[in-house]
Amino acid sequence: MNDKIDNAKAKADGSESRRAKSSRRAVMKKALPWVVNICRLLLAATFLFSGFVKANDPLGTSFKLQDYCAAVGLENVNDWVTLVASVALSFVEFSLGVCLLMGLNRRFVATCTTVFMALMTVVTLWLAVTNAVTDCGCFGDALILTNQQTFVKNLILLGASLIVLRWNRLQKRFISENNAWLVSTPAMVGILLYAFYCIYHLPAIDFRPYHVGADLVKLREEPVLGSKMTYKLHELDVVDLYIMDAKTEEDVTDSVIYRKGYTFLLVAPDLTTADEGCAGSINMIYDYAVQHGYGFFCLTACDAEAQDHWTDYTGAEYRFYLADDRTLKTMVRANPGLILLKDGKVMKKWSNWNLPEESENEE
Repeated sequence: MNDKIDNAKAKADGSESRRAKSSRRAVMKKALPWVVNICRLLLAATFLFSGFVKANDPLGTSFKLQDYCAAVGLENVNDWVTLVASVALSFVEFSLGVCLLMGLNRRFVATCTTVFMALMTVVTLWLAVTNAVTDCGCFGDALILTNQQTFVKNLILLGASLIVLRWNRLQKRFISENNAWLVSTPAMVGILLYAFYCIYHLPAIDFRPYHVGADLVKLREEPVLGSKMTYKLHELDVVDLYIMDAKTEEDVTDSVIYRKGYTFLLVAPDLTTADEGCAGSINMIYDYAVQHGYGFFCLTACDAEAQDHWTDYTGAEYRFYLADDRTLKTMVRANPGLILLKDGKVMKKWSNWNLPEESENEE
């Protein structure tokens, strides 16, 4: 009798266990598509944002790639190589984001995403351990993370990409495969055109402290924000700005920032690689500034030999002032670039490709 009771209990327990497992499988089956698509949308949003901010500031990404090259002993990589790599990287990231968002070529895109994130995770692990580059530059100046934060972020994204790869067929398409090109092609071509536009005209969205409208006097005098007395990272760049007369070695920082009226800042971080083709336009702008009593300062990080070469080759009559190379690259993404100040406030900025004509200056 006891054996029969025990067998009945065992069967009941087994049946209950099977029902519980079946119930869990049913829940998992319903939840898994949600998990996969949440991971896929997280990846899409990250890649779209990362690709866009890189396309918005191709030269900034190029400078960051130069930092990476220098960290591994490749200091002499040509600037054009890193610029092309910068544009290519923004295109790849944005394209992966578009494909993930729309669910195109699901297995292939998921594989590419996983490989990409695996490589980036290894790189950021190296950065987290060695701090060879101060920040990875993943999101440009729009969002600056520490190397440790970036590594954790990439671990999460790598996990998400593995989930999407494993269950890639569960990705929901927002548009049919046949019509996807109507959205994907314009988006991919558009991001390339946007990158070229930002090279020619400077970043359309300027996340740096010297953006148009920035009041350098205010930032220099009031670097502390809010009741918590916290410093905003970018504002420290303005606070720490140091400009020295190349001949007298006199500190003229305040003379530049606090100067009343209009002031032109010609920013040329490296005169040896600066675009000499725009020298004629620069000389005309300098003459215009002299005629109207405006200030004109040429800021560079180069030594006297490079300054003399530039003067001999271009016929420049303006004086040179020294500033930190990284600060100059932060001020304007061009070599050379031009900034117009009025009472210490940034009014306009130009790259070497679209320097203003005299009629623009009159405005």
